[in-house]
Amino acid sequence: MSDEDGPSGSDAGARQGRSPAFFALSLLAFVFLAMLGVYVTIPAKQHKAPRPDPTAQLIQDLQTSLHQVVDQLKTLQQTVSSNQSQTKQLSDEISVLSGKLEALQQSFASAQQAPIAVLPTDSARPKRGVR
Repeated sequence: MSDEDGPSGSDAGARQGRSPAFFALSLLAFVFLAMLGVYVTIPAKQHKAPRPDPTAQLIQDLQTSLHQVVDQLKTLQQTVSSNQSQTKQLSDEISVLSGKLEALQQSFASAQQAPIAVLPTDSARPKRGVR
């Protein structure tokens, strides 16, 4: 009987020796898993974009305004250039018409100064029937 009780007695002694260590390691593993579970559920801190510097924002607004003004000036310059070309075209047409008007006036003036040729009238001709 001592053979049967020997191994059984040593297993019981080993279980008693391992029990506190096994219990401590199990408790430590449980605590670690609980902490890991809590850590995983904590939301990550969102990295917010830093607020822009007010001075930088003003500079950006000024640049945007400057681009708009430059675009408007380009449009105005194109309009003025177009108007200038139309004005030149109209001026050239007026010069041509003025030249034609002067030529017409000179022609009319020379026609008035030319002597008028007198055409013979019927009374100046001898009558055939009268003898």
